[in-house]
Amino acid sequence: MLVLGLAACSPTPTIIPVSPTPTSEIPPTIPATAAPQEALSTSTLPPLATEPLVPDGSGALWLQILSPQDEAIVNLPYVDVIGSAPAGAVVSVNEEILLVGADQQFKTTLSLEEGPNLIEIVASDEDGNETSLLLTLTYEP
Repeated sequence: MLVLGLAACSPTPTIIPVSPTPTSEIPPTIPATAAPQEALSTSTLPPLATEPLVPDGSGALWLQILSPQDEAIVNLPYVDVIGSAPAGAVVSVNEEILLVGADQQFKTTLSLEEGPNLIEIVASDEDGNETSLLLTLTYEP
């Protein structure tokens, strides 16, 4: 195959033949391989902005909010608060009390008022430890 290029340095364009790179000089493509699942670790992920304590396997109390993001603006009059904490922890989202299951997940739906809404999330364990987060969410219909 022959590729032609134009040189526009003079008033009359000049056609310059350009030779393609021979296929013998192109390095072979190496297929990508996926990393084994056991090599992936959540401890290497950056912490979320709404995560005061990171799960570290030490059994300490921690709280992670997956949704909503702090300072988000929403156009629905309700929001799902989704997060995780140690199994057996008690989580309160504003006035609602939730018990965290074995899967370490919790979810509740809150009604919002027009304008800024404060969402207080508190996790506590049987030893009396407590950690909390305060989110601001704005509802604009």
